[in-house]
Amino acid sequence: MKKSLLALAAISLAGAASAQSSVTLFGIVDAAYAHVSAGGRSASGITNSGLNSSRLGFRGVEDLGGGLKANFWLEGQLSNDDGNAAGLNFQRRSYVGLSGGFGEVRIGREYTPTFWNTTVYDAFGTNGVGSAMTPGMISAAPGAPGNSAAAVRSSNMITYLLPAMGGFVGQGMVGFGENTGGVKTNNYLGFRFGYAAGPLSAHAAFGKTKALTSANDTKYQNIGASYDFGAVKPMFFWGTEKTGSGAKVTGWEISAVAPMGQGELRAAISRYDVANSPNDWNKFALGYGYNLSKRTQLYTTYARV
Repeated sequence: MKKSLLALAAISLAGAASAQSSVTLFGIVDAAYAHVSAGGRSASGITNSGLNSSRLGFRGVEDLGGGLKANFWLEGQLSNDDGNAAGLNFQRRSYVGLSGGFGEVRIGREYTPTFWNTTVYDAFGTNGVGSAMTPGMISAAPGAPGNSAAAVRSSNMITYLLPAMGGFVGQGMVGFGENTGGVKTNNYLGFRFGYAAGPLSAHAAFGKTKALTSANDTKYQNIGASYDFGAVKPMFFWGTEKTGSGAKVTGWEISAVAPMGQGELRAAISRYDVANSPNDWNKFALGYGYNLSKRTQLYTTYARV
C-alpha cells in the first residue's frame, strides 16, 4: 500500500510539472504514384515523401522563468507506403535544448548548418523527382566516395544558435560522430550565417566531415538567397563539395514558387558538375500543388535530366 501511495505521489508531481509546459504532436503523411523512365527502361510504383518527408514527431517546451526555456524535439521517418516496415526511430531529429537571451544550445542529433541552404532555397526542398541538389552529392561521383555521413544530419552534436539580432542569424555545430578506439570518423564541424527578415533571406554555410583517411574528408560550401515578391518567390542556390584527395562536385539551381489559383506552381532549373568527369547533368522540374485545405494538398511533379 505504501508503494502505491508513493507511485501516486510521483504521478501527481509529474502532472504538476507538465502543467507548466507544452508538448506538441506533429507530422506529415505524403504518398505518391511515381513513374521513371531512362534508356528505354521504366518503372512505376507507390512511394512516400514525393514532396514533403513523411514524419511523426513530438516537440515540447517548458518556461523556466527569467526568459529561460527548456525544449526537446523527437522526429522519426514514416514509410507510409509499406506501413513503416523498418520500424519508427527518431533519426530525423533528436535533441534537447536550452534557450534564452544568450541564444539556444541543442544537444543530440540535428540538421547540419550546411544542409539548411540546400533544402530552404529549393522550390522542391530535398524530396521527390523535382529536387536538385541532394546533400552528400559528391558520394555519387565515380572514384570519389568522400564521406557524406554527416551531410544532412550530425549525431552526438552540440549546436549553438545566435539570439535574434534584427534579422541577422548564425549557427555553429560540432558533431562527434560515433567515435570508437580514438578514431574520429564522421566528426562534423560547420557554420551558417545570414539574414532573414521580411521578404529577403540570404545565407552562407561552411562545413567539414572527417573520414578514416584525410583523402576522404569532405568539405562543404554553399550560399542561398530568396526574395518574396508576393506574386512569385525566386530562389538561388550554389554549392560545392570537395574531398581531401581533390575530387570536387559543384551545383547550382534557380527555382521559384508562385501562387496560382487555389494552389502554387513550382519550377526549377539546375546544373550538376563533377570535376574532370563527363558525368554532369542539367535538370528541369515543374510542379503544381492544389490545396484542398490548409493541411491537405494534391500535387504533381515532372522532371527531366
